[in-house]
Amino acid sequence: MASGLNLTGRRIKLQEYGETVVHSSADIDLRVLDEANRRWRIKLGLPNSPIRVKNIGNGYVTLRAEGVTGVVRIGDTDIEIAPKFLDAAEDNWQTVLWRILTIVEGGLIDDTQTTASTVSSLFIPDLLADMFLSSYAKGASRGLPRSYLTEQGEGNILLGQLDTSRLNEWIARPWILPYVSDFLTDDTPLARLLRWSAECLAATVKAPGRARALREIVAGLAHVNKRPPQILEAQSIHLGLQHTGLETARIVGLMLLDGAGVQHAAGEHRLAGFLWNSNYIYENYVYWLCERAASKRNHRITKSSVTFAQVIKGKGTRLKTTPDVVFHNANGVAVAVIDAKYKNFSLRPKASDTYQVLTAGHVLGCPRVSLTYPVDIDQEPTTWHVPSALGGESIELTALPINLMKLLKPKGNEDLIDFIGNWLIDFPIPSQTLLETYPLR
Repeated sequence: MASGLNLTGRRIKLQEYGETVVHSSADIDLRVLDEANRRWRIKLGLPNSPIRVKNIGNGYVTLRAEGVTGVVRIGDTDIEIAPKFLDAAEDNWQTVLWRILTIVEGGLIDDTQTTASTVSSLFIPDLLADMFLSSYAKGASRGLPRSYLTEQGEGNILLGQLDTSRLNEWIARPWILPYVSDFLTDDTPLARLLRWSAECLAATVKAPGRARALREIVAGLAHVNKRPPQILEAQSIHLGLQHTGLETARIVGLMLLDGAGVQHAAGEHRLAGFLWNSNYIYENYVYWLCERAASKRNHRITKSSVTFAQVIKGKGTRLKTTPDVVFHNANGVAVAVIDAKYKNFSLRPKASDTYQVLTAGHVLGCPRVSLTYPVDIDQEPTTWHVPSALGGESIELTALPINLMKLLKPKGNEDLIDFIGNWLIDFPIPSQTLLETYPLR
């Protein structure tokens, strides 16, 4: 059922997996949105279109977001998609998402790199633009890095070296020399990433001044190929000492690439925006929290597939499980397992989730396992004792609610790190005591 009719505003607020919103189709080019939807679905690995659109007639459509969070601008209309664990009606959801993104995608970018007095005062694209502009002004003052590229050519004069792969051409036309030569260019993966990022941000930011400054960067890089590098190529970009100031701009570009940045068409119904895979963002943020919680307690974490069980009959293969986080103590012994679940917190987790994490605990010999869930208020963890009827060690299973609204506080990350760390060091009751207290039935 639709949540309401948006007639007057140019701002559509959607909740991931929330109720549909009715909006006038006059403000949205459905063809352009459909094309962007296809690109987002493929790039983010989603089973369905991230923004579900249904024409209900009389000039109106319904909109619903699934599996993504982010911002999109179509013409003069902003579509803001809050993660399902945050309230779309509250503007501070963007602050929380921003802080998670800067950790997961940017390696903990400091808020002081923006010119805003507080992070909560800006729209996410404007925050990214502020960081990008500041970094570009600092790092590009001496020009952008250049590199050598190899090209094939031919002529009456040998440039570079003879291209032995084309000797048959030389034999057929001995007066034309095929060659391979290197030339210096500033059309590099970094320059292409910067141009594409500036172009996407210019079409998405709200502040006209920022849009103008970004368009000036695009104009200054007009000679550069406007297609961005592939994500793996962009991740491999390394900056020399002379251009370290561009590091933040590079990170912003990576954030936008991973957010499946799209800018399409121009004019009244231009479309630009960034959508992130919510599940990916949450799982990687939990991994970051666990990594720091482990480090503070002289532990370390890993994430890798574990093969177990032997085939004793039939043609099957060995079984495999891949827990999100495995904690190892100072001696390298696995002691705890966490699986990040991007689902609603429940006092009774789904059977498939508990089977998965209990299997990992049993195979790795970990007496403590946990399922973490995103929430927006403080809630008490729920812990179950899971004894073995086969005489093995019992396991302690905890549903651990991670209150992401703590990120509105200056030390929110530290609070969440300690929350996980306290669970980690709160050792379980000896299994024999538990068996006496909670006998098998």
